[in-house]
Amino acid sequence: MEKRMPWKRVQNYLVIVALTVLLSIFFAYQNGMLLDGIITYLIIDAVFLAVLLYMLESGRLYLRLGKSGSNRYGSIAVCFGLLCFVVIICYYLPEFTCPAEAFALFLGFTANIEIAISLSSFLCVILCTATGGTFYELAAYCILIFIGAQMSQPISEKRNRIWGCVLLASVSLSIPELFCYLAYTESKINILLWKGCFTAASITLYYFLAKKFYDNAEHDQLRAYEKIIKNDYPLFQDIKNYSKAEYIHAMKVGTVALKCAAEIGANEMLAAAGGFYYRLGVIEGEPYIENGVRLAEEKCFPLDVIQILWEYNGEQMLPSSKESAIVHMVDACVKKIELLSSQKLSSSWNQDMVIYQTLNELSASGIYDESGLSMNQFLKVRELLVREEIGYDNNDRRRN
Repeated sequence: MEKRMPWKRVQNYLVIVALTVLLSIFFAYQNGMLLDGIITYLIIDAVFLAVLLYMLESGRLYLRLGKSGSNRYGSIAVCFGLLCFVVIICYYLPEFTCPAEAFALFLGFTANIEIAISLSSFLCVILCTATGGTFYELAAYCILIFIGAQMSQPISEKRNRIWGCVLLASVSLSIPELFCYLAYTESKINILLWKGCFTAASITLYYFLAKKFYDNAEHDQLRAYEKIIKNDYPLFQDIKNYSKAEYIHAMKVGTVALKCAAEIGANEMLAAAGGFYYRLGVIEGEPYIENGVRLAEEKCFPLDVIQILWEYNGEQMLPSSKESAIVHMVDACVKKIELLSSQKLSSSWNQDMVIYQTLNELSASGIYDESGLSMNQFLKVRELLVREEIGYDNNDRRRN
């Protein structure tokens, strides 16, 4: 079955494509270009958009788009749209005044450093192309972009924020003036004034947005996990209505995974959510992993939960986090104990031995090598599973 991209993500991609094309057509029109000039712009756009699409999709697959869920794409589209508007304003302003560092800084809110640098560089290249900017202007923008992107992480922390903003403001004012002097062997006060206005507005806005986005990020993430494992959540009810056996299995894996995560100091709610929805795709049929991921993406699950679904049973990807490894361990043991219970072969001694044998074999296979789970943490989880009552009778079974 072919994997379908969620419509919300498609819409956000289309918005980015439309904004890119419209920006290029606007600049081509302003410069009085003929059809061949417009086509040249569009070819540049096509190359850029192809690379950007690859970066966005690889960022999604490898969990590099930040901590929130699928609404991350909407945030990227909105931020890109606002920056396109700023670039249009800069077209009518003196050279060296574009707030390139702010582009990378704000895109760091919504994406990763690589995407922030790529989008910012594209906007500055298009601007310099449209205005006939010099090498020195583009070089100044490139340096500002790299500085802004690299500063986005340190000043996301509250203790570094004020001094980080002061440092960034200093660099934002000095770099354009230095490159302007290299280009014309003189400084221009109008560049300093315009750049100062942009820098003051950008730093002020960033400082207040950082309080909302960074300082509340952990709390918002916790609420996202709690939301999807509440009894009244639609997909929660879908699993419950699909099969009593599947619902009991999901509840057991989610509950025990939460305890195991608490035992080793991992993210408890992530383990609980990943455990409950580990076999989500079963309610739609094969291919289970792809269908489970699609349902999760359509509901805008947190990306780290979706990553655990991609890593189901290590079939397509090995567990890449401690929480994913925990969910895999718990699910494997629960399935084995369910099998013993259905065959009426289980006893306290048998369950302990099955858990030891199952987890030792999995560990020896190297399936947890990429998860960051230490041997000491593995042993703690194993001992907790031995102590935990995870056996029960269940006659309503549709998939093992």
